[in-house]
Amino acid sequence: MKTLQKFLIMFLAGAMVAASCTKQKETKTYTISSDIKSIAEVAANNPGSQTLVVTTDAPYWLAQGPDWITIEPNMGVGGGKSTVVTLTFQSNYKNESTDMAPRSGEVKISGGMTSIIIPVSQLGHVGYIDPDASIGGIPDEDEFMDFINAVNEGEAVNRWYNDKDEIELLFDLDISELDLDEWVPIGNVEKSGNGNNASNPEGNYFHGVFNGGGHTIKGFKVSKTDIADGGTFGFFGAIYRSTVKNLNLEADITVGGEATADAGVLVGTAYASTIENVKVTATIKTEGTKTDNKRFSVGGIAGFVYCCSSEGDLLESSIKNCEVEVTVTGNGGSNTKNGATAPMFGGIAGFVTGDKSAARNTIENCVVRGTITADQGRCSGLIATANNATVMKDCTNYASQVNNFDNARIGNLVCVVGLDCSLINCANYGDLTTSASSTTTAGMVALLNDNSCTVEGGGNYGNIRTGNAAANGRGLLVANFSKYAYFKDVVVSGTLGMVGAEPYEINADNFMEYIGGGSKDKVSGLTYVTPAP
Repeated sequence: MKTLQKFLIMFLAGAMVAASCTKQKETKTYTISSDIKSIAEVAANNPGSQTLVVTTDAPYWLAQGPDWITIEPNMGVGGGKSTVVTLTFQSNYKNESTDMAPRSGEVKISGGMTSIIIPVSQLGHVGYIDPDASIGGIPDEDEFMDFINAVNEGEAVNRWYNDKDEIELLFDLDISELDLDEWVPIGNVEKSGNGNNASNPEGNYFHGVFNGGGHTIKGFKVSKTDIADGGTFGFFGAIYRSTVKNLNLEADITVGGEATADAGVLVGTAYASTIENVKVTATIKTEGTKTDNKRFSVGGIAGFVYCCSSEGDLLESSIKNCEVEVTVTGNGGSNTKNGATAPMFGGIAGFVTGDKSAARNTIENCVVRGTITADQGRCSGLIATANNATVMKDCTNYASQVNNFDNARIGNLVCVVGLDCSLINCANYGDLTTSASSTTTAGMVALLNDNSCTVEGGGNYGNIRTGNAAANGRGLLVANFSKYAYFKDVVVSGTLGMVGAEPYEINADNFMEYIGGGSKDKVSGLTYVTPAP
């Protein structure tokens, strides 16, 4: 082995000496070419491959490129021959919603001390977020504001759907730090359509199911005292064929209107809609209207509630399983005409009516607590005016009221009960005081006002004080039994008297004299319960 190594060394040394004694030959210049000079805008997704033809007179050639390009073959024999080379590109795509930047590189083909460059560029992908794709609910304040804007711009709200196609609130929300000076209700319609015979709201009302998920929205402090004629205002403006449920709302609102308008802490106008399992805790100041003899109805839940029929379908409204805790002050506006032409407040709803079809509004299993200090023509613990097509069932009022409005109709459950309206098992425990001699005053209803209306069950347990001495102007139950179908099985309790005087001496023998004035021939089954000391 050592002998062989010595031989090779001697051979190479001799060759070098021989080369040094021989004249150096000239170096040959080789050429390389490709039929494609550059490759641009390769697709990001499913990019495929590209062929090119390499021709060189160099003995051999070699191709190199970035790692996202596979070159086959990547080397070969030249000598003037042509070779078809395939460039296969990797995808520059992850998924439909992910951005991928464009990229570029080069393929270098070299041989015989020369080379060529072929630039290659591949497109990127701009991720697409489907605005209708659900994120499962409203997870934060930014998304909440985006939701409001989407409703009021008439855009799709599918983004905030849960798996039941409900818009679900996923967290407790404090909006006290937001600029609420120019609060735009969710469903900010141009016209509410809130006449006594309402029409569809005009504009981008809320349509869908809003599920509060049991969460609380607090800090809703707003003032809107110039609600336009025909306008509506609240946390929600107008909802149409919709549901709002499972929500706690803490608010401090001041409202007033230019003429006929409506406002609610939760909803201004509920049209053929459902509100359920909602708790409102609120301080409310209602300033009535700037125009005499115009209705301005305000409600702890909803200002205006409406039902109707359409093409044979009954589009009904309901407010059920709701609680309201309120401190109310109210004034503003006159009431010199008959009818619903006054500022009014109801602990659940202000004005409730329908289109005189078979459709009904149902107010069921609701409770109101708090205090009401008012100078308004219709004011009550539950509903200010049940104009028509309304059933009030299993509801209780604990809110006490002091009202100084002249020529008012004040009942602590409902002021006026009209066409096709019923009270079933509804009770008043709140005290009521009115000072004006012309104001009809009663623990349950001020005026029964249609031959179709009925009252069954429930009763009055509150203490009633009034400035009205007329027999048909005050009562423990109803101030004026004017028109009704029947009034039965109601409990009579509480005390009745003039303001500043001792209450009347009422007992089981004479209580019928104090339940109210008017015709009592359709009254039956009453039970007197001595009030607690």
